[in-house]
Order: sequence, then structure tokens, then C-alpha cells
Amino acid sequence: MDLTPVVPAELSDVAIRRGSLEVKYDGVVRRLDLSDLVVLSSKRMGLTRTSTSYKDKPNYSGYYWAATTGRHHWFESLYEKLAITALDRDPLVTGIATQPFGIFWSSPKKTHFPDILVERADGSRAVIDVRPRERIREEDAATFARTSALCSVLEVDYRLFSDLSRVEELNLRFLGGYRYERWACPATIAAVLAAHVGEVRTLEDWLPALEGTAIPARGLLLAAIWHGAIDVDLSVRLEMDRDGVCMGRSW
Repeated sequence: MDLTPVVPAELSDVAIRRGSLEVKYDGVVRRLDLSDLVVLSSKRMGLTRTSTSYKDKPNYSGYYWAATTGRHHWFESLYEKLAITALDRDPLVTGIATQPFGIFWSSPKKTHFPDILVERADGSRAVIDVRPRERIREEDAATFARTSALCSVLEVDYRLFSDLSRVEELNLRFLGGYRYERWACPATIAAVLAAHVGEVRTLEDWLPALEGTAIPARGLLLAAIWHGAIDVDLSVRLEMDRDGVCMGRSW
């Protein structure tokens, strides 16, 4: 998954110094300095904003269970759910928080609620906004650029999730069903994968190597693809004649 970088806008010292974050932290809504963004823990964050249901609502909201965190995360739209799904299968992501905080600017006086905060295994973090490219208005672009500028000052990554193709969307929706613990990698399969690191086979040809356990081999194959243990190009339709590269790790 490629997340699009956003060119930062000009951000005055006054905007940084006088701006603030609104965070629901340990169950309590707090106002913090913008610089506190770099130390907040995703595990301790609650939702700072949700939407209500009403007749003819254009977006479907709900909760997504993430294999990465073992918790449910609220999403505002199905496109945002896809973003969380893509991040959930990223092996570098260790923490996820949705609607994690509000940014209150002093100059110009604006408010923005980014969609997702992720923490990574290397200790870095990224703030992510989710918006299909065709729905980004001029005002949205300015908000994203301003948020990018703040993150740049704080040495936090800022990315936009906006260019998921229809094929990638369908592949993610399908593979997401294999993120659950019932598809956990058996020790014997982990040994097989470690022994074949770097090997390329079609997905059909990988099936015999994943047999011999109480879990169906096809399910293990799809779980391996979800977790990146077998790397497959998801920009094309997932078929059994596609090549898969063994990454040598289990899940």
C-alpha cells in the first residue's frame, strides 16, 4: 500500500505555539500542546469525534476489528474502513487509533480532526487522512497541507490515503476475512516458510506446502497473503495462477 505524501503549507510559529490538541486520553477529554502529539500512546486514546446515524446517511460507519491491536476501531465510512484494513496488514504498524485527536489552529482559526494515527515498530508514527482523490476540494487540500506542515515540524509522517484502485479494494475486502486468530500459522507451516524464503511459486503451487494441518491449506495460503508471509501483487486480481514470493516469516 502506497500512502501519498502531502506538500506542507507555510505554518507560522504563532500557529504552532498557540495551537492545541483535543484528545480523549485515558477516558478524559484534554487540551494539550501540539508538541504532545509525538508522545501520545494510541492504546490510551479514545474517539474524539463520531457521527450519528440518520435517514439517507451517505456514509456507512461502524467498527473494524484489527488483528494488529486485537481491538475494535471505529470508522466513519467504508473507504476509511479500507484504509484501516490496509494499515492492519502492514507488518510495520504496531498501533492504530482512529479519530485520535482534534487540531485547533490559532492562525488561521481552523479545526481539523485527522482520521488515523499509527505507530510503527521502529518507534515512528504517522498521521493519516482518508479521502478519495475525486472528493478532495480546495479547502480540504489546504487543511491537509497545513496538517502536513505541523507534522513536518514535529518530525511525524503525514500521509493521505486516496488512490486505492477498485482491484486493490476487492482484494483487501476478501483477504480481510483471514486476519482472525483461527487462521494463525501452525508451527509446522512456519518451519516450511522459513525453509523456502525467497522462493517464487504460483499460489496454486504453494498449496501443497501448506497442507498437513487441521487448518485448510487454502485458508492458510490466504492468511499468509494477508499477513505478508507470502507476498503477492494486490494491484491485480487475486487468482491462483499469480506468483507469490515466500518472505520466510510466519504470523
